[in-house]
Amino acid sequence: MDSNQLFKYVYAKYGLKFEPIIPGSAETYVLMSPVDSGYFAMLSRIKINGKIRAVLDLKCGDFAGTIRDLPGFTDPVRIKDAAWVGAVLGNNDSSVKKALDYAFKLAMNGKQVNVAQDQYFYIPPDDVEEKYKAQPIKPRKNLQEQADPDIPDKIRQMLKLYDYSLLPQKGRAKNFYVQARFMADYEDNYAEYFAFKRFYPTYHDMNIGQLRSYFTWRSKLRKGDYQKTSTSYAFVYLYELLNNVGVNPQEGYDKLLDFKHNYVEKYDLAMEPYLNDWLKDYVLYYQLGQDEIDNCFAQEIKEDHDYLILRHPEDYSTEKLAAVFANRSSYWNTSKVIKQNQAKITELLKCVWQELLDAKKFGIAYYSAFVAKPQVKQQDVFLDSVFYNREKKIPTQMVDAARKYVFMNGTWQIHFDEPVKKQKTNLNTFLHELDRIAREKLKLGRPIKPRFIDQAVLKAIDAGIAVYQEQQEKAKIDQIKIDFSDLDKIRANASVTRDSLLTDEEKELEQEEQKQVEQKKEIEKPTEVKTDNEYGLDKNEMFLLISLLKNQPWQDYVKKNHLMVSILADSINEKLFDEIGDNVIEFDEDNQPQIIEDYKEDLEDMFLKG
Repeated sequence: MDSNQLFKYVYAKYGLKFEPIIPGSAETYVLMSPVDSGYFAMLSRIKINGKIRAVLDLKCGDFAGTIRDLPGFTDPVRIKDAAWVGAVLGNNDSSVKKALDYAFKLAMNGKQVNVAQDQYFYIPPDDVEEKYKAQPIKPRKNLQEQADPDIPDKIRQMLKLYDYSLLPQKGRAKNFYVQARFMADYEDNYAEYFAFKRFYPTYHDMNIGQLRSYFTWRSKLRKGDYQKTSTSYAFVYLYELLNNVGVNPQEGYDKLLDFKHNYVEKYDLAMEPYLNDWLKDYVLYYQLGQDEIDNCFAQEIKEDHDYLILRHPEDYSTEKLAAVFANRSSYWNTSKVIKQNQAKITELLKCVWQELLDAKKFGIAYYSAFVAKPQVKQQDVFLDSVFYNREKKIPTQMVDAARKYVFMNGTWQIHFDEPVKKQKTNLNTFLHELDRIAREKLKLGRPIKPRFIDQAVLKAIDAGIAVYQEQQEKAKIDQIKIDFSDLDKIRANASVTRDSLLTDEEKELEQEEQKQVEQKKEIEKPTEVKTDNEYGLDKNEMFLLISLLKNQPWQDYVKKNHLMVSILADSINEKLFDEIGDNVIEFDEDNQPQIIEDYKEDLEDMFLKG
């Protein structure tokens, strides 16, 4: 239920209309009793968690204390009286309507609650003017002074500092700041404890018992005695530090961190997101320095570093660029070709990526469209807190090279790179196409199916591969070459001369010795086994498969390495099943392994021609 729905509900059920408390104002409306024109409901609009919400204050008499503890209800926002209760519209509308009915019945029956449950519909007499007339507000006793007649002088003086002439929007924060500075060194030792629950709490929202409870808790906390208390008290303490009450900026920062570790992380984790955001604002607003910025913005700086590398790859190594893709995409870590050609693909990636970032050349702003887009966001300083901005001039604060905060009239203009939706998918698609075209042009593996991608990206990939190939050719030319042709000619001439000096018997003896040496080398020569493949076959499995494809003997190798041919064949069949869809090795009548004829040609393409 929003404000308009509430207006309609009230008029339909009671025949009453909300009237602005000040003619022409749209901030606060009141609902007046037809009996004595006293207020029994007040509707206000306040900011809660950065959003404007409608809050309804209701006069529920002695029953207000009970209603206040129900879900969706809180202390009143505008009326400081124990007979009033507050409710945020949109939270438990049925309970709000019941409380509104109760308040209306009290107003209509002279504060008596023994009334019928029938619907009330008030019809004003003919001589009642519809137009609102300003009426004086009846004076009432100060609720804060009613709570405890034994008020410490310091608190009594603090209460008198509240300036009611200030407009609520800014005056609330200024009044809190003035009162907080006055109470900066105050200590209390109050024996009782009063709980406190309020949105954007300040001293002005507390009665005497709550004030003394808060200052007693704060006194213990300052001495290192951290005790669990009402969340609203904890927020008041944070507001004091955000406003630098009783501390200098560095002391305030240290106390905020101390409170985070010793209170928030132990007793009230729901406060942590607020405190983390305020710490970021704190180090910038009070200009503490880069060390504090690095500490509070660690996650943002890490994100920004990736974007700096992606935007300016020419300033970073190929390895760092590849590391960003490995972190922000899944394809880089799963492609077999990329794994097997890591160094080559890493250098190729940088060539292609630099080409792709040339928007004028290919007519596509790939980075801003598919990776991250530069954004400017406006945000209040110390958002969702009670903070009094003293019109301080703050120079532009640089978090890092990609993120800066510009201060303007109590707000930040935040410049940063915001990741686009489906960033990971976009990078995966790009890498897939890079992989596909690299396989084709650099002969790196079996072809894969293309994915849909902008034609401009394909042109950039082709251009990047061409640049990479040119670099490789240049590197070959730059290498120092040694011509051994003359040495070979000298060796040949020396051999002819030597042979002419040997007798026939010496020649025969030398030939026999050479033959024996070659036979020995052949026996001792290790069997070369190809292991490079995309299917997970190990050295022994590759040897058996290649031997069967080439009709070469395999028995001595298996015996020498103490292997079982049946186990090797089963493992090969299992690893190639996803690719072939069937077993590729079977055993004949003599229990000898052989390649199934139907798959021989495919296997030769896969393992003999690659």
